[in-house]
Amino acid sequence: MFLDRFSLERNDLNFRKYNLAILIASLLLYLLNIYFLSSFGDFFKFYFDDLFAIMVLFSFLNLVFPYKIDNFWIIVIITIFAAFFWEYVALFIKPGSVFDYLDILAYFLSMVIYLILIYAFEGELNVSF
Repeated sequence: MFLDRFSLERNDLNFRKYNLAILIASLLLYLLNIYFLSSFGDFFKFYFDDLFAIMVLFSFLNLVFPYKIDNFWIIVIITIFAAFFWEYVALFIKPGSVFDYLDILAYFLSMVIYLILIYAFEGELNVSF
């Protein structure tokens, strides 16, 4: 079966701790941006929060999901779906939403930062396909 090649390793306590740390740091930076940094310019006002969106998504999923979501390709696919939903589907759901390709760039940069953090914590990156 195709999915047999992907790791479905059970989530361990250390992996959950790493993801909890990522989630807390991302949420603290989000709050810092809302209350202080957003007045420093358009980058902080419009894009800084998007740099943490994917990190918050995956760290939360890895806290509640019993299996590790650490496969590079699964993370890329979920990021593509999230970007599609947040930037395209949201246009039809939330009035006042606008499409912004820089948001998509920020989501993928957030994905790269998350992958680097997971690699730093775990010492390896699952890239099996």
